[in-house]
Amino acid sequence: MTLRVRFAPSPSGDLHVGNARTALFNYLYARHSGGTYVFRIEDSDADRSDEDSIRAILGSLEWLGLTPDEGEGLERRPHPPYRQSQALELYQKGAQALLDSGRAYWCFDLAEEQEAERERLLHAPQERKRRHPHRDLDAAGRERLLKEGRKPALRFATDDLDGEVGWDDGVRGPIRFELSEIRDFNLLRGDGTPMYNWACVIDDHRMGITDVLRGEDGISNTPRQLLLYRALGWEAPRYSHVSFILGPDGQKLSKRHGDTGISKFRAKGYLPEALLNYLGLLGLGGEGEGAEVFSLQDLVERFEPGRLVKKASVFDYGKLDFLNAHWLRAQEPKRLAALAAPFLEGLAVPSPEWLELAVETLKGNAVVLKDLRAPLEALLAPAGADPAVLAAARAFPDPKAPAQAALDRLSAQWPADEEGFKAALKEAQKTGGVKGKDFFMPLRLALTGSEHGPELPKLLNLLGLQRVQDRLKAYLAAV
Repeated sequence: MTLRVRFAPSPSGDLHVGNARTALFNYLYARHSGGTYVFRIEDSDADRSDEDSIRAILGSLEWLGLTPDEGEGLERRPHPPYRQSQALELYQKGAQALLDSGRAYWCFDLAEEQEAERERLLHAPQERKRRHPHRDLDAAGRERLLKEGRKPALRFATDDLDGEVGWDDGVRGPIRFELSEIRDFNLLRGDGTPMYNWACVIDDHRMGITDVLRGEDGISNTPRQLLLYRALGWEAPRYSHVSFILGPDGQKLSKRHGDTGISKFRAKGYLPEALLNYLGLLGLGGEGEGAEVFSLQDLVERFEPGRLVKKASVFDYGKLDFLNAHWLRAQEPKRLAALAAPFLEGLAVPSPEWLELAVETLKGNAVVLKDLRAPLEALLAPAGADPAVLAAARAFPDPKAPAQAALDRLSAQWPADEEGFKAALKEAQKTGGVKGKDFFMPLRLALTGSEHGPELPKLLNLLGLQRVQDRLKAYLAAV
């Protein structure tokens, strides 16, 4: 059977990096196995769902390069609907089959009665398998409770089962649960909307999902879902549960640890290649020293559920920065200029070609895309003499000589390439009588206002003759 996996988030906000990693692993699994990657929305809880979130999730998946093969918001939709809120009739029809077979019953407990029952069983666990009295209600009893204004929930009956339920997890190996620990559970709420486990089973079955790859918080739901498959006579999918992503404090990653939404990382200037690379490492791991940089295709080739680590992974923002700097430097000038453009709005860039040269020159000192803005602003700023820059320059033995020697040499003949600029600066050192740091640092301050940045030959080529002359003259007049 051709592999079919699904990513089924709740549309209640931005796409969290933990959910993005789950989407990535499902994508990798489908691509590695030649299968299909389905996108489904679990929005049965109307209070926690909104249309903006659905659009944001799809937008983030598209930006990451993890666009699903079929599902909600996509052209290919062979198994509609892909939203729980649009499939209520299917859930109710399936529930009727369990009701008719005696594997489900109407439970009329009020919310406070259910809470009291939960509290009682905490202190008397031996009574967990007690048969719920509403399971044996006759028509008259049900009618009496309905007249009291109670809205019944439909429950799955587990209290006559013995033994265990389990599966061979694709990540964790054999997992078993004693049936004595599993109480009757709701399938439909009093308003007719489905509970998670019921909707999940119906959707996975009708969409032909063969493999469920999700977070480890789904482990506790799996035995209930397997019981439902058993009661319905359906073949269950294979289950694999990936570890949590933790913050530096060892707690599950959340907003208190910093940005956790994909749109936030995108807004800061992280690249999709870097995020995918890092999220892949948070589960697949590396293969020895230095094996940390992986493209999406590399991850596809390496992926197997059995290779996913069982131990929870700690999100290291520093490692993400390292990978982002790597992927930023690896970009071709044209693409890097296009990626950087949203972060450079308002800058008077001379031409697209100049911007490509600029980002290629400056990318070695950037970690995220927005790091390119400040040095570009400095390069495009009008010539002037900043007091702080002048103070830093005056700390050197002869702050004027390097600038004057460079101005004379470059004005006499503007080099044609980087090698020519290197030769010109060597000549300027000789004529100015200043070498090493005492030459290059005052000159860098005069040209860029900073003691750090790309090599001066690269910067000179980027600035052009007119800007170089204007800046050196303004500096010499003030220092």
